[in-house]
Amino acid sequence: MALPDFDRRDIEAFDGTRLEMQLYGTGSLNVVIANGLGGTLLAWAPLLRALGDHCRFASWDYRGLYRSDRPADISHLRVEDHVADLSAVMDAAGFDHALVFGWSMGVQVCVQAAADLGPRVDGLVLINGTYGRIFETAFQWPLSRHLLPHLNDVAIWLAPTMPPIVRFATKQSWFLPLVERLGLTDQRLDREVFLAIAQGFEDLDFRVYHQIMGHLHDHDGALALDQIDQPLLLVAGSRDAMTPASVRHAFEDRVPQTETFVVRNGTHYSLLEYPGEVIGRVERFLEDHFSGSSQAAAAAVVAQAAPESAAKTPAARKPAAKTPPAKRTQAKAPAAKKPAAKTPAAKTPAAKKPAAKKPA
Repeated sequence: MALPDFDRRDIEAFDGTRLEMQLYGTGSLNVVIANGLGGTLLAWAPLLRALGDHCRFASWDYRGLYRSDRPADISHLRVEDHVADLSAVMDAAGFDHALVFGWSMGVQVCVQAAADLGPRVDGLVLINGTYGRIFETAFQWPLSRHLLPHLNDVAIWLAPTMPPIVRFATKQSWFLPLVERLGLTDQRLDREVFLAIAQGFEDLDFRVYHQIMGHLHDHDGALALDQIDQPLLLVAGSRDAMTPASVRHAFEDRVPQTETFVVRNGTHYSLLEYPGEVIGRVERFLEDHFSGSSQAAAAAVVAQAAPESAAKTPAARKPAAKTPPAKRTQAKAPAAKKPAAKTPAAKTPAAKKPAAKKPA
């Protein structure tokens, strides 16, 4: 299947950095996508194809990576700087408000955006990511919090040697089998999209890449979680070593309206492995909380992907509800739905007061 073709535009960030913005879709529901550190908007290809007629997507390449310029002040690589870029993307796309979707690193960006931008963020769909302090929350191996920051510093020093190594590895026949054998991906991976993402690493500025990773570890989004009262869908993979169960529990404890969906056998690339399950659950989330999405898209995705299991549909919740306990669901194939009679525009959430802090 052909990869999506984006409308690419240059925009200027708060500090004058040139960013490349991508636009896709013709629908009425505004969505801003925050990508993973190691990926571009291509990583969302299955979802873009399924919902492009019902959503208007906007995204961008992170500063210093892929087609965006490196900032003149290299200290401007913090999560807060990426949130400011997200706001600039919204302005350039003409979005007064929008949902924010995040994968991997994008989860941290979206969590902080929900706190910083308040009522401009209608809701959150977060996939395979943590809320902050990545070497402590996302990688929970013994000594990881002590060892990984030092390894990241070494990687910054070795950055100039990385592009030729990556260029060689991604072209070898053993590359994908090795990644699967290491448990980093599942056998149902969309190989075409994954290879397109991996090959984009060939010309990546690995010094900026690992500097951003260091800032992701410095960023603690726990307080930002306490301020979220928008509807929130959290998608996790049962085999994703980067987002262990403790991360899901932190979301559920601090953001009680969190709707958790666990993709059975999903890894860090759950969307590219089980698109039917993930997109079907996202579609129902949009239907429950926002009326601007069409039910027909989910049915089409399920028919194409032929998923093996069916997902439970949780009852709709009020956006600001903070009292009911979080729900946890296991991935099952979503049932096809009839197209909705009409597609009203997405609602704008009322401005919210910061929620009281809760213990971790």
